[in-house]
Amino acid sequence: MNAHENARPAEMIDALNAVFGKHKAARSSHAKGVCATGQFTPSPNAPQWVRSSLFSQGEVPAVLRFSVGGGNPNVSDKSRTVRGLSVHLSNDSQAYDLMMISEPVFFAATPASFVAFLQARVADPATQKPDPDNIKAYEASFPDGKRQPRLLAAHPAPASYATTAYFSTHAFRFVNSRGEGVWGRLVMEPLAGTVYLNEEQEANLPDAFLATDLESRLQAGTVQFNLYIQPAGPDDSLVDPSQPWSENVGARLELGCLSIRTTTSDALCNQGVFDPMRLPEGIEPSDDPVLLARSAAYSVSLARRQAADEAAN
Repeated sequence: MNAHENARPAEMIDALNAVFGKHKAARSSHAKGVCATGQFTPSPNAPQWVRSSLFSQGEVPAVLRFSVGGGNPNVSDKSRTVRGLSVHLSNDSQAYDLMMISEPVFFAATPASFVAFLQARVADPATQKPDPDNIKAYEASFPDGKRQPRLLAAHPAPASYATTAYFSTHAFRFVNSRGEGVWGRLVMEPLAGTVYLNEEQEANLPDAFLATDLESRLQAGTVQFNLYIQPAGPDDSLVDPSQPWSENVGARLELGCLSIRTTTSDALCNQGVFDPMRLPEGIEPSDDPVLLARSAAYSVSLARRQAADEAAN
């Protein structure tokens, strides 16, 4: 068994901190971001797939956070890292957190791979860069760690938080009021289309442009995304988030539309954590080991942020 096969939540956060450093009041992952509010409007067909009242009762308030991947709050918005979209939906009786990234696969299949991926990328003190031999050794032991970096290298960074699709990477079972279920991953498609930076933008845009771009778009109107279930194909893994799924756009099941109205204070998004295991009635988790480990890891990260804040005060 690999030494990190059952990596503890604290080990996962320690591994992030070792690569990106510790930054006061910042998340260990997706440290740079912007908080916003809006609402989710269920599709008329959504109750066919999910029995939760969140998908059947008019508009649902939404608190959400767009982010840039990694634990550095000063990372460039032009970096070829994932973009994140976390959404909290709630009504009087149920709550749901959606955790999504801008690539259809995660960078690790297990907590063991998660920790090893990051440990291989700790900067060498002499060069201030990761040792290529460490990365090669990691990839020899964990081939799952090659997939997401290859996708990220294949295209420039998104031109806007509003012009990238977001994916859950984890599988869930969606169950209707008749007890009928379908396994799927979630996809959030931007109504503005998918647009990446061009060469001129990559060269000339400042390192912090995404928040300003989002603000200007919201001043002109709403930013909207359609939410879909991507049903699992017969050979698609339900437990490995690093594996791409077969793509059949025509088979997608529409759940509704997310409309973002305004940005807001980070304090609203920092009150707690977005938790991928906060699921409403009618949505069940898979046995994906990364999914099952994330709640505890986020709790560790939040506790450390709160402890740092208390020490500073």
